[in-house]
Amino acid sequence: MIRSLGILLFALAVPAAAEPLTFDNGRVFVEARVNGVETEVLLDSAAEATLIDPEFARLANISGGTAQTIRGSGGSTTAHIVEGVRIEVLDLELHPEAVVVTDLSELSKRLIKRPTNVVLGREVFDAARVRVDIGGRRVTVETRDAPPPGRELPLTAHAGVEALPAVVGGQVVQAEFDLGNGSEVLISRALADKLGLQSVGQKAGGGIGGELNRDLVVIPLLEVAGTEFRDVRAAIDDQSSANDLNIGTSILRHFLITADFRDRKIWLEPR
Repeated sequence: MIRSLGILLFALAVPAAAEPLTFDNGRVFVEARVNGVETEVLLDSAAEATLIDPEFARLANISGGTAQTIRGSGGSTTAHIVEGVRIEVLDLELHPEAVVVTDLSELSKRLIKRPTNVVLGREVFDAARVRVDIGGRRVTVETRDAPPPGRELPLTAHAGVEALPAVVGGQVVQAEFDLGNGSEVLISRALADKLGLQSVGQKAGGGIGGELNRDLVVIPLLEVAGTEFRDVRAAIDDQSSANDLNIGTSILRHFLITADFRDRKIWLEPR
């Protein structure tokens, strides 16, 4: 998850047939081409910009750019911001204003557990209405001609990440929609303290920027789109920019997901 890069894009979108996805270690992968070079990409709805490993960037003739320090969920790291990259995925042709070239090798080994050349960010959800069926192992670009199945929820932007309403402890909170999170739900320190949740241990975590230890708590009841999840283990996010919650595939895999960032809506149908 990368925050506050403020990167824009434009895309050529055509409704597509269902494409297969791979679900491994809690992460969603699809096939794509970057500057015409085929590769598997990790789908990350909470990444503000697409991340590309330097070794693959050389293969795809991606070079130069502006050096910059970026901040991820694990801390800060160095990167190059590069323009003029073309990404073809799900019958979409994406032309991000810029991509982020940064070393993904440590993240691939430690967290993803799979060699990863590209983390495809929110650009695909900004460009089209996308349906992700983790249980059915398929992903589709949908038209806007008819309402998708499931409960419609509004999306609200927070620090460059889209969030949907959820209910914890009887109160409505904002939960970031994060397909790139294959681990526990994340909860802000402020919300955990407000709910009186006590630590039940620690676990190593953190994404871009390196590893860190997080306190673990248990949420007695979490409600998402009318579906109840009980005794949900969650890791405390101590970042100052943390939203109330961040929900990844541990929760999202229980739904058929249709997300449309342009229209600021998401539909969740229980599987």
